[in-house]
Amino acid sequence: MALCALIIACSGAQVALPADGPQTAEEVLARALARPLPQTAQGRARLDAYVAGERRSVDLIVIVALPQSVHMQAVSPTLDMLAVMATDGKRFVSFERGGDKCLIGDACPTNMARLVPIALSPQQLAPALLGRPPLLDVPTRQLTWDRSRALYVVTLGADDAPHQQIFVSPQDFRIVGTVLFDHAERVASIEYIAGEHRPDNLHYKAKDVDVTVTMRQIDLDLPADAEAFALTCPDGMLRQEMPCVDEAVQLESRRKIP
Repeated sequence: MALCALIIACSGAQVALPADGPQTAEEVLARALARPLPQTAQGRARLDAYVAGERRSVDLIVIVALPQSVHMQAVSPTLDMLAVMATDGKRFVSFERGGDKCLIGDACPTNMARLVPIALSPQQLAPALLGRPPLLDVPTRQLTWDRSRALYVVTLGADDAPHQQIFVSPQDFRIVGTVLFDHAERVASIEYIAGEHRPDNLHYKAKDVDVTVTMRQIDLDLPADAEAFALTCPDGMLRQEMPCVDEAVQLESRRKIP
């Protein structure tokens, strides 16, 4: 299910809410956010991405620990490390095997996207990989029903301002997708294909970026080694501090995403 098609369908198919279900945005959102998340996820994944018209595909080793620790390695078919990025939620480190530079800096969305091009902060990315996308912190909330897709649609914010649509399954109150708008302009979206305890696929779209992360062989709620999130630059590599002040960070700040 393409999320952009879902958005188009929603625009003309929102009718009365089911009488036997929640009747307010607050109730639907509360039930969605009450679903427990795994505290850790570790294993293998597949990245397929189109960035500025160029295709990237690579196998990943992924380690995630809530609330904000992420470790991702791009690996060869024989599991040799090709590149790595890690953060403890505050600082990030990234380098390539055989490279001469080790990238370091604050763990802002721009730096987090240097290996896997998903421009979210660690506090957003860690739960997003487990099925809970970042949400706008705004008081205006509206609930509608998409009859064609049989989904609740929670809208945070007003159409004439930055706002967000969240698509929720009525069967189990999973969040199956979300779209962020700047007025009428679509800024970014996340779509989930649900697994039993966490999404099997995360599909992220933003300007010039289309990324699918397919989770494979993932273990949940096992202890995660803190050293995986506290990488240091290898000896002999030049340490290069990477900046954070750019459009991606400004958009996040303006939208007050927690």
